[in-house]
Amino acid sequence: MKIKTEIKDITIETIISELQKIPSDTLLIIADHQVWSLYSKDIILESIENKKILFWKAPDGEKVKNITEFQSAIEFFLEKGIHRNAHLVVIGGGATSDFGGYVAASILRGIEWSIIPTTLLSMVDASIGGKVAINSKSGKNLIGAFHLPTNIWICSRFIDTLPVVEKNSGLGEVLKYCFLDYSIYDLVIKRSDMSLIIKACAKFKEKLTEEDLKEHGIRKILNLGHSFGHALEFIYNIPHGEAVMWGTALIFKVFGTEKNLNDITALKKALDMPGDQSPWFNKEFPIDKIMMYLSKDKKISARSTIDLIVIKDIGNAEIENKTFDEIQSILESKKDELKKFTI
Repeated sequence: MKIKTEIKDITIETIISELQKIPSDTLLIIADHQVWSLYSKDIILESIENKKILFWKAPDGEKVKNITEFQSAIEFFLEKGIHRNAHLVVIGGGATSDFGGYVAASILRGIEWSIIPTTLLSMVDASIGGKVAINSKSGKNLIGAFHLPTNIWICSRFIDTLPVVEKNSGLGEVLKYCFLDYSIYDLVIKRSDMSLIIKACAKFKEKLTEEDLKEHGIRKILNLGHSFGHALEFIYNIPHGEAVMWGTALIFKVFGTEKNLNDITALKKALDMPGDQSPWFNKEFPIDKIMMYLSKDKKISARSTIDLIVIKDIGNAEIENKTFDEIQSILESKKDELKKFTI
């Protein structure tokens, strides 16, 4: 049976009624502990009737995405006694939904799940499309599955309490979408209401996911900036969306055009994104570390090649297969320029 995710705008006051409607007598809840400390009084799980509620509080952010926490959550739910018609609900940002989705995909060989995304990044990207994973010592999201959620309930009120760094991280993913779809680019350049931008990003990704769930074709364009971005995220310990923005800028600097770089500067301004200097500004560009992480990336298409996304123009993305030797050679040739790179 093909699962189609329902994306729905809700208010914080209607969350409990949505949970009540889930056709299961057992709900497994995984909630980011920081989110829960802010919103537990608004989401009264005890008011849900005729359902068994099992609650597991997750460490915040990427801290949860490891084998130890995964095993802890799995064993907690199994010890409480669950069945295959149980339904898991994630309340949190992208890291929490990555983690919770992988728990749902794995426990009892897979149960249904839904998401209440609480960060801008998860509303526009991470919660959509069924990619679920935890991290390995070798890299980000290397242990995972494809497991579509049944529901994504978007409540924009959560954005009000987001730390600035998290808002900016989400804007990094929004910026990526601007290069993939002209209508999103137009909304951002015209400084449209963020709720419209969120909906446009979510619908765009949903459409690509329906066409290509397991990323054999068109869905690959959503990886714009991510291969370099994941490497930068690990090397400099920066937020995911910021890393994606710099990964995108790096692709444009190395394989793109001056127009690409001008567009990214204009979009950063329209989104009020801070930070003009690259994470490596005035330092040695870490070519060896970049290449090490690229070689372990999920998007490698053979032992010596990787698919990279390049932008010919707004809304015109192409998948180009590059050899690692080719990438290393061009990075070496531009390392002096990269040292002073700003956007």
